[in-house]
Amino acid sequence: MKKLHLIFTALLASLAFAACTPVDEPTGENEIPHERIIFTLLNSEEPLVAAPDSDVSYKFKVVYSGGLAAIHTSLNGEVIEGSEKSYSDAPTEVEYDFSYTVKGSQFGETLDFIFTATAADGYTQSVDYALYVTANAVEFTVIMPEKAPAEIYSDATVKFNVKVECGNFLKSFEVFKGEAAYDSVDNLTELKTYTYAFTYTPNAEDVGKDVVFHFVATDIKGNIAEGYYTVHIVKADAVGKMLYSEIFNTSMSISTTTAFDTTEGGISGGAATQFDASNIVKYSSFYLPNPEDPEGEMIPNAGALEGCEVYDGDKSGLVYTSDGVDVCLSKYAASSVPNVSGTYVWYRKAKKGWVRVDGIKLHGATSLKLTHSQAGGSLKVEYSLDNGSTWTEVESANGAAEVHEAKFDLTQSAETISLRFSENDGTAHCRIDNIKLVEVL
Repeated sequence: MKKLHLIFTALLASLAFAACTPVDEPTGENEIPHERIIFTLLNSEEPLVAAPDSDVSYKFKVVYSGGLAAIHTSLNGEVIEGSEKSYSDAPTEVEYDFSYTVKGSQFGETLDFIFTATAADGYTQSVDYALYVTANAVEFTVIMPEKAPAEIYSDATVKFNVKVECGNFLKSFEVFKGEAAYDSVDNLTELKTYTYAFTYTPNAEDVGKDVVFHFVATDIKGNIAEGYYTVHIVKADAVGKMLYSEIFNTSMSISTTTAFDTTEGGISGGAATQFDASNIVKYSSFYLPNPEDPEGEMIPNAGALEGCEVYDGDKSGLVYTSDGVDVCLSKYAASSVPNVSGTYVWYRKAKKGWVRVDGIKLHGATSLKLTHSQAGGSLKVEYSLDNGSTWTEVESANGAAEVHEAKFDLTQSAETISLRFSENDGTAHCRIDNIKLVEVL
C-alpha cells in the first residue's frame, strides 16, 4: 500500500508539472521534452491467461523518430535470455517478436512482462503486459462411490474408497470436513491414479447434522479435481443388551430336492440355491428325533444355531419353526444380494410362508429395537409374549430397503419373547438375514 501511495503521489506531481509546463517549450537550459516511443501490440488478441507448459507470444510495432537501438523483455526484474534485439542502423520503426513457455511452477501467479525499448540517443521507454497462469485442460477426476451411505448412526463408521484419475502426475490429495482439514497425502509424484481409503466415525458434535467432506486432488501442474460427500448423522440408541442375533451361519445339511425347483422362482446367478423345508422346522439347539415319541430324549442338533448369539450364551431354549412348505434355508455359493450372504431364509412370493423363533430371553428389557436385512418381497414382523397365543405387529417391511429397523415398547413384562417373520403377499421372492434384537435405553 505504501508503494501504491508513492506512485499515486508521483503521478499527481507529474500531472501538476505537465499542466504548468507546455510540452513545446524548453523547461530549462538545453532541456527539451522527449517524444514517446510508441508500442503497438499486433496480436489479434492480447494474451491474458495461459496454462502451464503452454506458449505465449507478443508481437509489437515499435516507432520512434529518433531511431531505435535495442529492445528487450524482462520478468521479475531480470532480462529474459534470448529476448534482446539490437539495431545498428537506428531504424525509426521495427517489429519485435517475443515468445515464452509458461512453467508449471508458475501456476496461480500473474506474470508481468516488461518490454523496454532503448533509443539511439539513450532514451528508454517501457510497456508492461500481465499474464495470469491458470490450470491447463486435462482429464482429471475424483471418483466417488455410487452407494456411499447418505445417513449413518453416530456409533457407526463409514469406509469407502475414493479414486483419483489424472492425465498428469499427481502431487497431493486433501480431505476437508467442512472448512477444517481432515486428512492429507503428499508426495504422490510418479502416480497418475490413486486410491484413497476414506474412513469416518462421527464425533458427538456431528450428531443430528449433515456432515460435508470435500476431497481435493492436485497434480504437479496445479490442476485441481474435487469431489464431495454428505452424510447425515442420526443419534444411535444406547444399547443395554444384545438379546438375540442370528445370521443363519449353519453347517447343517441343505439338500437339493425336486420338492420345489427354485430356479423357476427366478433365483439364479452362478449359485446353488437349495430347498429343504424340514431343516428350518428342526432348526434348534436340540430336537426330538422321533416326533411320535414326545417323551423321547432330545438330542443335540449338530450345526444348528452356529450363527446365533444370545445375551447369556444359553441357546438351549431357542426353537425355530416354519410353515414347512413355503419357506426354507437357502444359500448361494456367491451371493449378489446386498447384506444377505451365505445361508439365509428364503420365502416363496405371495405364499404367506413364515418363520418363527421362540424362547428369546428378555432379561428384564421392555424397550426394544429389532433389525434385519432383507432383499425383495414384503415381510410382516410380529412378536408374542405368550408363546404364540397372541401376536402384535412390529412392522411391514418392503424389500426396497436393504436394512429394516423397528423400535417398540412391551406393554407388559415377560420372561421370553417370540418373533415371527411372515411373507406378506409380496410380488417377489423374499430373503432375510442378520436378525438382531437389542434393548435400548
